[in-house]
Amino acid sequence: MSKAWDPDDIFDVLASEDVRRILVATSVRPMSAKELADICDRSLATIYRRVQAMEDYDLLSEELARDPDGTQYNEYKSDLNEITISVDEGRLNVNIDIEKDTVDQFAELIEDLERSGKHDDAEGDE
Repeated sequence: MSKAWDPDDIFDVLASEDVRRILVATSVRPMSAKELADICDRSLATIYRRVQAMEDYDLLSEELARDPDGTQYNEYKSDLNEITISVDEGRLNVNIDIEKDTVDQFAELIEDLERSGKHDDAEGDE
C-alpha cells in the first residue's frame, strides 16, 4: 500500500545516497537486488530496506523475472519521472510525477473503492 507523501518524507527518503543510486540505475533497466547491492556496495539486507521504503512511496516497482534456467527472481524499476520543488507565497510545494501503468492504476482504484465501501459500512453501523 502506498503511503501519502509529505515533503519531509520526500527529503528523508531521497537523503539516502543508496536510494538515489537505485533510482538512477533502475531508470535505465530493471535490476535485481543483487545487482543493486553490487552497485551500491551494500548488503542485500540494506538494499531490501531501501527498496521497501521506495516501494512504500511508489518510487520503485517490483517485477518477476526469470533466468534462462527458469529460476524466478524479483527485479526493480524506477517509477519516478520527476520531482519539482517550488516556494511560493510562503509555502513549500512539492510535486511528484510517478509513472504508473494501467494495471497499477486500476488496482489502486479498486483498493480505494473497497476502502471507501468499508468506511461507508462502518458509518452505517453507528
